[in-house]
Amino acid sequence: MAEIIAIPVGALEVNCYIVWDRATLDGVIIDPGADAGEIEAAVKENGVKVRCVLNTHGHFDHVGANKAMKAAFKVPVAIHPDDAPLMADAHEHGIFFGVETPKQAAPDILLEDGQSMEFGPLKFKVIHTPGHTRGGVCLYLEGAKALFTGDTLFAGSVGRTDFEGGSMDELMSSISRKLLSLDDKVMVLPGHGPSSTIGEERMTNPYLAGIKR
Repeated sequence: MAEIIAIPVGALEVNCYIVWDRATLDGVIIDPGADAGEIEAAVKENGVKVRCVLNTHGHFDHVGANKAMKAAFKVPVAIHPDDAPLMADAHEHGIFFGVETPKQAAPDILLEDGQSMEFGPLKFKVIHTPGHTRGGVCLYLEGAKALFTGDTLFAGSVGRTDFEGGSMDELMSSISRKLLSLDDKVMVLPGHGPSSTIGEERMTNPYLAGIKR
């Protein structure tokens, strides 16, 4: 059975998720955007054996502690290839927003749409959901009915599309074709703010009004 904890990190309060299997303690870190020490402490407190750092996209507030996590746990960093350039520019983008962000190394793993990422009993399906960024992905942990949506889908909202590489048409297509096809009971665990479910968003999210299953 999977355990999931969310730690809001950094000035923009990104939800960094630590996910692990209760029996084996195999786990991953999703979107370690900042506050490396806090994330590392939570990992050690729960005895998690970190196997990988997974990024939903390359914006600085989601990747800022990648390098620190890689060094602390000796694990690879994974991101979609279309967002690798964003991760490479995280330091400069952080400066633009007034947020000190360490320079990041190149990714070790390039994620592909439909790919299965397995870490012990944990099996994540990579769902490419461009719109917020070109290489944005959602990570579906089917065994736990948990969908880590990054900045694609929020409780009651959707991701911004006014940054370079953003597209509202692409974002809405990603959500309607790839996310709303999932079961209503699937948990939505976004990059910012509270959690929700696919069913709740289908019914109440104003951006999704009129979209049929």
